[in-house]
Amino acid sequence: MTILSLIKPASQLKEEQKYVAEIDLDLFGLAFDRGSLIDISGGAASGKTAIALTLLAKLTFDGEICAVVDSSDGFDPSSAATSGVVLENLLWVRCGGDVEKAFMAADHLVQAKGFGAIWLNLSGLPLTKLRMVPKTYWYRYRTRIKETPTLLFVTSEVPVTGSASQHAYTFSRPARAKWSGVGKFKLLRSLHIEMTSRKQFYGMPLQTTIEADYTNG
Repeated sequence: MTILSLIKPASQLKEEQKYVAEIDLDLFGLAFDRGSLIDISGGAASGKTAIALTLLAKLTFDGEICAVVDSSDGFDPSSAATSGVVLENLLWVRCGGDVEKAFMAADHLVQAKGFGAIWLNLSGLPLTKLRMVPKTYWYRYRTRIKETPTLLFVTSEVPVTGSASQHAYTFSRPARAKWSGVGKFKLLRSLHIEMTSRKQFYGMPLQTTIEADYTNG
């Protein structure tokens, strides 16, 4: 397990971290209460990483300390920095595809209770291993972050937390991405993402569009 972090004294962390009760992600039309367990599932390029980086960018920019449990070594610091994540406020735990190390790291971080958000990224792990994770793990995590400022943000290809999570969404891309240009010189302009809440029995899926502009003014 490899850990990269910037060590800060507890007095400095206490001064830097100022919390609000609810975290708004306006781009996705979502809001999460502190102390919640959030389950985001979906296939490749469905928007899971985008929403996780948006959350980390918002919190680390405000001075909060966050953590990434990188189960399959898929986290890219350069992409995170481009998305606005303040890397000096981020703890990165690399687990090399070892599911036991990933959950051991998440357990230690959840018990610490000082993080604004902990992103447990399970994407890339074999589904057979994920199905072997006891459901009691998620209820233990939920209990430990209750009444703390920490959000436990879990991403994977399939739902994993069951009824333990307060928020659970499935991401998908029902339409193709929009491009401009021709031949080899195309630019990505927008992605359409569909979010379906697994905690609501009624209602249509929420659709959102992520747009990008790479032109220089």
